Amino acid sequence: MKSNKKLVAVTMGDPSGVSTEIIIKSWKKTANTFFVIHDPDYIKKVANKFKTKVKIKTISRPEEAHEVFKKFLPVLPIKIDKDTKLGKPNHKNSENIFNSIDLAVKLAKKKEVSGIVTSPISKEVLSKFKKNFSGHTEYLAKSDKKKQFGMMLLNKKLRVVPFTTHVPLKNVHKYIKQKPLFDAVKLLNHSLKKNFNIKKPKIAVTGLNPHSGDGGLLGNEEQNIILPVIKKIKKSGISISGPLSPDSAFQQKNLKFFDAFLCMYHDQALIPVKTIDFEKTINYTLGLSFVRTSPDHGTGYDIANKFIANETSLITAINYAAKI
Repeated sequence: MKSNKKLVAVTMGDPSGVSTEIIIKSWKKTANTFFVIHDPDYIKKVANKFKTKVKIKTISRPEEAHEVFKKFLPVLPIKIDKDTKLGKPNHKNSENIFNSIDLAVKLAKKKEVSGIVTSPISKEVLSKFKKNFSGHTEYLAKSDKKKQFGMMLLNKKLRVVPFTTHVPLKNVHKYIKQKPLFDAVKLLNHSLKKNFNIKKPKIAVTGLNPHSGDGGLLGNEEQNIILPVIKKIKKSGISISGPLSPDSAFQQKNLKFFDAFLCMYHDQALIPVKTIDFEKTINYTLGLSFVRTSPDHGTGYDIANKFIANETSLITAINYAAKI
């Protein structure tokens, strides 16, 4: 089957959180066609609770979404536990959540959709169902049999990639090694060219330590590991700079000059991008054989019954999944 460039599959996420609410809200506001892999009866139940009108059409094949999208929210059905309640995580739904993700991946790999958007889940809840589950990104890479992958957070002003992702801060330095860092830069450069149409990407790499180690006074990872990699990468023709001091890397002039920043750890990358534009920041996975984006927020259990969740990040994720 030929790839449909304008069709996006959205997973259910955790039905006890805000996912269902923001999916309904997004359907009313995005021009890009999508369908959700979810329980249609539960969607209706949530819609009734926050008193919004949404017409649902159950589909059996992805392409049917195009025929009904303007008038109906297309739903590829998966049943969930009948006792599911907003704001209260239900462990009985763990298998259903994974089934939604797995089906989306299957459709993407078969080229029946152009990309997938994964709705927010709880690592804590799902790790009790699947041991060693550490998040969407790692799970999708394993499903796609990819050993090399990356997590990019982006909005209109900034693209960042954390070199280490969900690693305790005290352990980050153990992961800073030359070969994986070299591979991460190459992967980022390739993705910027292929997925974002940037002919000659300009990449910045931050240091690990304060002031990038201050000549070894505050740490030697920059001198012994990061700088040698940068020098080697430059010889291959890639435009790269660093290691930049993390506290000054994200100056306005740098945001305008560089196409992406490779940062050493999670918060070093995510704090600036979320500060610049939290609501329109999304997550994109590098290195997969298919396009995957996601909104950059959690399940929102604490507000799931209040119906005040903001759908902007999900809409942005859907738009990027159709565009990339």
